Amino acid sequence: MNEHFRDIIRIISKGDTTVVENFFRKPGGRKYLENITLILINTLPNSVDEKEELYAGFVEVLNGMEQRIRRQKEGQETLERVFSGS
Repeated sequence: MNEHFRDIIRIISKGDTTVVENFFRKPGGRKYLENITLILINTLPNSVDEKEELYAGFVEVLNGMEQRIRRQKEGQETLERVFSGS
């Protein structure tokens, strides 16, 4: 695996979503992540059921990240409204 991708995986596993945010902002970015992951999973020697489980787990992780990013933005907007009213 490319060192750049290893760095991205390390960053995401630590909870930092800034790398993934760029994909979510771009049209088709989420689908791109899903497709790349699907391609990588299909190269594994695991059974089809295991691959489907891995993919479903990845989609679940993406859903969680997307929700966390949305909540962070909402929190940032709330803070900006609070402090701009002072």
